[in-house]
Order: sequence, then structure tokens, then C-alpha cells
Amino acid sequence: MIIRTRRRRIGFLLAFHTIAWGAAGYFAHAANTGERGLVAKQEAKRKTEQTLVRIAETKAERVAWERRVGQLSGREIDRDLLDERQRLMLNIAHKNDLIILFDRQN
Repeated sequence: MIIRTRRRRIGFLLAFHTIAWGAAGYFAHAANTGERGLVAKQEAKRKTEQTLVRIAETKAERVAWERRVGQLSGREIDRDLLDERQRLMLNIAHKNDLIILFDRQN
């Protein structure tokens, strides 16, 4: 009778610890790789950094365009920029310009 009680106690402790460690392992794995786990957090940080870089690039591009537009409008017009736009739009060249033609075969 004492042997059965001892086996029962050992079996109960073994089952309890197995279930407890299994649950702890499951929750540790879910905390690492789950939908809101550590891996997802690192991925979200990476995406946020990429987005911030794109925002900075876009802001710099916008400032450059605002500066160019400001030079083409208003009281003082930048003559070099106006000349560049005129040549581009009218497809003309100055006699001192060097023109290199490329053969467009694809």
C-alpha cells in the first residue's frame, strides 16, 4: 500500500511538472514568435525606420522642388533655370552646347 502511494505521488509530480513545463514552453515560444511577439516587434521597428527614411527623403525632395519653383516664379526669375526649362520644353539647343545623340534600339 505504501508503494502505491509513493508511485502515485511520483506520478502526480511527474505529470504536474510535465504539464507546467509544457505550458511554460508554449507561452515562451508564443512570446517570441507570436503575432505580438519579439520577432514581430523587431519587424515593426524595421518597417518604421524604413518609413522614416522615406519620409525624410520625400521632405528633402519637396524642399528642392519648392526652391526650384520659387526660382521660376515671383519677382526675380533665375535666368539659368528659365533657360534650361525653355530648352527642354522647346527642344532647342544653343550654338555652344555639345549634343550627344544616342541610338535608341531596345
